[in-house]
Amino acid sequence: MFSTIAPILTKLNKKMNYTFIEINKEKLPIKFGFNALRKYSSKTNTSLQDLDKLGVDMTLDDALTLIYCGIEDGHRAAKQDCDLSVDDLADLIDGDFDSIGKAMEILAEQMGGNTGKKHKAKKK
Repeated sequence: MFSTIAPILTKLNKKMNYTFIEINKEKLPIKFGFNALRKYSSKTNTSLQDLDKLGVDMTLDDALTLIYCGIEDGHRAAKQDCDLSVDDLADLIDGDFDSIGKAMEILAEQMGGNTGKKHKAKKK
C-alpha cells in the first residue's frame, strides 16, 4: 500500500508555502499540504490510497470540502484565524463559480502536477 502513496508523500515532502486564491473578490490564503489532505480524508472518509484521485469524479460537497480544507490550512500557515465555514465558502463561490477550477489548479501546482508551464532543460 505504501508504494501507491509514496509519490504523493514525496511531492508533499517539499517545503510548501501557502498562496492566495481570490473568490468573489475576497483574497484567501490556501495551502494543500499534508495537513489539509489529512483533514479532507477525515471529513470525507477518503482512504490514503484514494488521495491520488483528487479532483476526479468528485461530488460538489467533496470539492467544497477539499477547497475549504485548503483554505483552512492556508489560514493556519499564514498564522491567521479562519472564520469561514463550508457554507460561507459555498456562498462566496455562488458569485464566482470559476473559483472551483482555480482551486483545483492550485491543488495541481502544489501537488507537483502538470500546470502547463514549460521547464527549461538542464545543461549537461
